[in-house]
Amino acid sequence: ASQEMKRYNVSAYLEYASLAQYMSDLVSDIDELTLLEGILHMDSLNIWLSDGNTLGKLHFDPFDNFLCQVNGRKEVILFEPHNNCRLYEAHIPQAQLQYSNSNHSFLRRGLLDSVAMVMSPVDITNPDFQRFPEFADTKPINCTIDAGDVLFLPSFWWHEVQSYPDAIYSRNTAINFWYEPFLTKEFPCADCQLDINPNYRDLL
Repeated sequence: ASQEMKRYNVSAYLEYASLAQYMSDLVSDIDELTLLEGILHMDSLNIWLSDGNTLGKLHFDPFDNFLCQVNGRKEVILFEPHNNCRLYEAHIPQAQLQYSNSNHSFLRRGLLDSVAMVMSPVDITNPDFQRFPEFADTKPINCTIDAGDVLFLPSFWWHEVQSYPDAIYSRNTAINFWYEPFLTKEFPCADCQLDINPNYRDLL
């Protein structure tokens, strides 16, 4: 199967997968970071598993995120969330794909009626400044994490994630802790500003 995927330039990616729901036996093996216990409210513990040749396009998550790299490497391109007009914040329709065995390609069956994620339409590797002129004023931050590294991604920070496989197993594995955000806002709403989550006002 691995050789077939390489032949047709296809990658496999298990993403946004709740450990409690899909791999509950592993939950007891993973300790929460002690500095966060009793302070932030955990929403979910997820696993991200791929062949290491995947790209998560530019988006944000409404959670405070601690991304823990198990094997392989991730290159994370970050953009701050304080002027989202520059990232053209919006719900972008997601496509339903169907694989064709006859010509070994994916065909678009249609678009989903509802979309949970907020994406940016900008291709940050080759931006079209005629369509997205305000993107020229952004200042990306490049952060690379390897096995054993933990990256804190505050809620609503934009990020695009390129994964690379490790040399031994040719895969990329990460887990992440999602917490109810300390700073929150309405979305999609490019003009809305971040504010303190009322559930954390007791920490002030």
